[in-house]
Amino acid sequence: MKFIILRFLGIIVFILCTGVQALGQLTARKADGKVATSYFYNDGRRDTIFVFNQTPEPKKGNLSLEYRPNSMIDWTKKDPETSNYEPHKKYENVIGCTENLEAGEYRITVSNPYVPPKIIDCKVDTVKNENGTYTVTITSDILPKPVTQVKTDPMGRFTVTVDLIECIFDWYLFDYTTKNFVLFKTEQAYRTSDDNLEQGGYKVTVTPVGESTPCIAFVAWLYMNPGFNFKLRKGDNGEVLKTNRTCMFTNFPFEKDTPTVQSTFGYYNPDRLENTWTLVNTITFSMKRGNDEAIVVSLNTQGDLQYLRDNNPPHEDTRYEFRAYDRFGIEKKDDIMYKTILPYVTLNKPELPDVDPASAPVLVKLKCEPNNITQNNDIYVWRFGNGDSIVYDADHQPLDIVEYTYYTPKKSGYQLELSVTSLWGCTYTTPQETISVDDPKLDVANVFTPNGDTMNDYFKPYIVSLRQFEITIYTRTGRRVYHYKGNDLRSWEGWDGRIENSGKEAAEGVYFYEIKALGWDEPPTRFNHKSQKQTPPQVFGGTVHLYR
Repeated sequence: MKFIILRFLGIIVFILCTGVQALGQLTARKADGKVATSYFYNDGRRDTIFVFNQTPEPKKGNLSLEYRPNSMIDWTKKDPETSNYEPHKKYENVIGCTENLEAGEYRITVSNPYVPPKIIDCKVDTVKNENGTYTVTITSDILPKPVTQVKTDPMGRFTVTVDLIECIFDWYLFDYTTKNFVLFKTEQAYRTSDDNLEQGGYKVTVTPVGESTPCIAFVAWLYMNPGFNFKLRKGDNGEVLKTNRTCMFTNFPFEKDTPTVQSTFGYYNPDRLENTWTLVNTITFSMKRGNDEAIVVSLNTQGDLQYLRDNNPPHEDTRYEFRAYDRFGIEKKDDIMYKTILPYVTLNKPELPDVDPASAPVLVKLKCEPNNITQNNDIYVWRFGNGDSIVYDADHQPLDIVEYTYYTPKKSGYQLELSVTSLWGCTYTTPQETISVDDPKLDVANVFTPNGDTMNDYFKPYIVSLRQFEITIYTRTGRRVYHYKGNDLRSWEGWDGRIENSGKEAAEGVYFYEIKALGWDEPPTRFNHKSQKQTPPQVFGGTVHLYR
């Protein structure tokens, strides 16, 4: 294809011509008039396979052919002063040309080896139309067909198309045994067709009238696609049969009359008949669950049984939609209802203590998400990651809060999960939740300011995972001003700077403390004034400064 822009005297000229070396083609049309699906040879030849989908019942194939010879289109333009036609543009080996001409008179000569040259004169007005185009007027008589077609349009474009020529068309059918094309009919016409063809290979040679040998040959292959049935085996209510449901997967078997392997079609390169290619027609299956996206699934075979499988069946009743389609556009659909046998449950986020949530003892409150509990749930088993578990049977109300307390620290945390078993024995386990329980720790500050400004008003050591704790605070002279012993350390506020919990404030200055503590770990960590891991427990002491 050429696209040339010329500019003369302020006028833009567009020239668009097409040169097509394939001057004809065997064309196949279906019953509805549309061109049949076609496929080229593997080696890129223009010989074509046409596919006729033969559903719901077999039909014959159709091929048609028309031939336009390569021609030369020579454009000349008349010189207003000499009245001679000067060269303007020449196109060789084309079957058509379109130009948007500037004002003037033109002569077009169309010639090819098979018919006498044809001369066409035309004139383009020198005054533009209101829409900015020129009017093209054909001033010569057009000889009767078949020589050349000439067309103009409101935009001033001038189109020349080489017309059909009368030819002798010889039709051949390919013999798969001898690998030869065998003549079966001859026609003399401008175009040829046959709409009663069987599957196979066809060749049509084209000999222009008056010539002794063909100028070109076209080859095409017809594949009569037999189609297929697609029907799933179902229960009386259109549901998946009980025998096809398992906890791990669901099978969707086909009815016995559903073929799943399509026939193949052999075809040949006419230049190298010893080489055979195969056009394989396979069926692809897709599965769509409810509102999910459709996915391609594989065909499974077990003896004479053919089936599709879902390896991740849903935990709720779901309608499946299956689609089967071949590579040539035949499509069949079927749907089926799946009644789930699977349990399902999800957990709300575990509720942990508000203060020091990872300091033992850690009380965890657990509850199921009410919107994600299926009616198939039967037995609930809570597993806490330390060997402990709680089992509830069908009488258990799954929305009840379950409480469990972790005492022993574990750096990596405990993996908590809930397993639920259905009435059919299928089990579902929730994703694990990690519950952290920190190792024992004791850190003591050396200053506090009990002045009521809510900042550092209490002297309270930083305590993690301690099961026993006792603290005594003295003045520099040895007088006791505060004492606490207990294990409810989350609610203990610490020393507020008052003497023996009275209303009398202790004076500013330095105070001594002694601590005895025991951790929740096994064996327990023991805190004292010399080492953090000695037994039996000893005094852990130090000083703290009180400022107001």
